[in-house]
Amino acid sequence: MSIEALIKAEALNLGFVLCGFSRADTPPHYGTYLDWIAAGHHAGMGYMARPNGIEARYDPARLLPGCRTVISLATPYPAPADDQKIQQNQGSIAAYALLPDYHQVLKAAVELLAQKIAQRIDQPLKHLVCVDTAPILEKDYAQQAGMGWIARNSCLTSLDYGSWLFLCELLVDLSLKPDKPLTNSDCADCHRCQMACPTKAILPNRSIDARRCLSYLSIEHRGPIPVAFRPLIGQRIFGCDTCQTICPSNHKPKHAAPFFDHAQLLDPHPDLLQSFLLTEAEFKSIYANTPVLRSKYQGFRRNVAIVLGNARLEAARHALLDCAAKEPDAVVGEAAAWALSRY
Repeated sequence: MSIEALIKAEALNLGFVLCGFSRADTPPHYGTYLDWIAAGHHAGMGYMARPNGIEARYDPARLLPGCRTVISLATPYPAPADDQKIQQNQGSIAAYALLPDYHQVLKAAVELLAQKIAQRIDQPLKHLVCVDTAPILEKDYAQQAGMGWIARNSCLTSLDYGSWLFLCELLVDLSLKPDKPLTNSDCADCHRCQMACPTKAILPNRSIDARRCLSYLSIEHRGPIPVAFRPLIGQRIFGCDTCQTICPSNHKPKHAAPFFDHAQLLDPHPDLLQSFLLTEAEFKSIYANTPVLRSKYQGFRRNVAIVLGNARLEAARHALLDCAAKEPDAVVGEAAAWALSRY
């Protein structure tokens, strides 16, 4: 059995469902990334435009000197249940965030894979594990490795698993035979995700204008959410799954998610008033070790206040009045005042 086949077998044994190899060359959409930065589509994510990050995305060897191969890996996470009906008093959390923080789970698995590769080749392996935080255009390398294609909604989409996937990479100084890029599948003439996006954030070149994206605005963005987008948030208090749930590639049966089969899931639709009244300590306790902490307490309360305004819950009026009058955080207080203006 070839070393490539052995590595893929080890990856599958560890719980990954997709594994592929590509050369550590400049990714094919690097120019698109530069244009995206130049247009300001990265919004407040300044780390995307740092000079050292721009250089690293051009050449993986800037991350791992001597890098010769990018091993791309993926594992699915549970898609939102079709039968989940949201009540007026409930918010919505994106599917990926309902699980234990994937950064920690996947990093440990990829490190173990690196150890197994070193054992197989019987020599030291220089490597670097990347799980969503390193400056690397991971979807490009996954596409080059034949794992899927980059759909109009910018998600890496697999023939077998759709786009409900966590991606990660193992950079190695080992030369491996690259896989063939997937060329026989695409979005064709389908534009459902673009039409369904509430804020029209999906651009023609399969990238996202983060300034308009509800996922960015509800998770990464730290200031007030633009007023024009607030009604479009609907009941979303963390993230947005619209462009994935509408995608035909996600409408066929999926296999189980190996890493998360028995994971403790958060409530996908928490009570809005209870969420708004959480203390910071309670927020951190409930959402400990999950991606929801990414929004921080301020951002979470801002989001919930806006959704309460969209829901116009009478039961929340007193809490909003109290917040608008006494809240020390200006962003949260303003969101509460806006919510009251919707009643």
